[in-house]
Amino acid sequence: MRILITGGNGNISKILLKNISNEFDITFITRNEVDLLNELSVSNYLMDKDFDVLIHTAIKGGIRTREETGEVVYENLIMFENLIKYSHKFKLIINFDSGAIYDRSTDIKCRDEPELKTVPKDYYGFSKYLIYKRSFQYNNVVNFRIFNIFHANEESSRFIKSCFIAKKNKTIITIFQDKYFDFVYEDDFVKIVKHYLNHFSENLPKTINISYTKKYKLSEIALMILGDNNLIEIHNSTLTNNYCGNGNLLNHLNLELDGLENSIKKYEKLLNI
Repeated sequence: MRILITGGNGNISKILLKNISNEFDITFITRNEVDLLNELSVSNYLMDKDFDVLIHTAIKGGIRTREETGEVVYENLIMFENLIKYSHKFKLIINFDSGAIYDRSTDIKCRDEPELKTVPKDYYGFSKYLIYKRSFQYNNVVNFRIFNIFHANEESSRFIKSCFIAKKNKTIITIFQDKYFDFVYEDDFVKIVKHYLNHFSENLPKTINISYTKKYKLSEIALMILGDNNLIEIHNSTLTNNYCGNGNLLNHLNLELDGLENSIKKYEKLLNI
């Protein structure tokens, strides 16, 4: 199986490179090889190429700490449109969706995949919303709705890794707003990707939340790691602005996923903390 992956320098691409490159014929492209914002660049690259699967990870925006403009919407839509023009060249296209599609200004708690109550107000979420709607015009496009994937090489500021660093240093973890929040470990994420790659001819869900069925608050995850409530400082515990999806569709695939608790144990061994 020949697989083309966009966004070759991103975290998701690096996770896939590490975990599936020995099983599939993988080609990664970055903006240096192909400018996805340029229709001619995409056309020249794909014209004489043969792939079975496209995994589209290239994205603009989505980082909460960075201010965004309408350029995020424009660039995400243009990249998708320039690629989807060649949808006929792929048996399967995996588009990486986001929990932001549910509108992060609202309370997102255990939402079903089609349960889009409001149009997202932020540029990144709005772009994901439009791409999701567009995907229904193509039978070979599936959407993986990601909330948060934690992995070995993530930044030390990310919540789960920062909890382990706090454990090592015996320092306080501050939670400004406690909430239910979805995290999925990279090993389980890879199992889901491989399942779709190996079974895409079957009747798999077109859009699926990358979410475990069991939900945890940030404070519960911190306690799971730190083992000491005295090291956790919560400023607001009202549980507003949760960020988690309903994991039933994923659960019905009957994959042998580790789940959050076992994944955190594996992650701790990996970090050697």
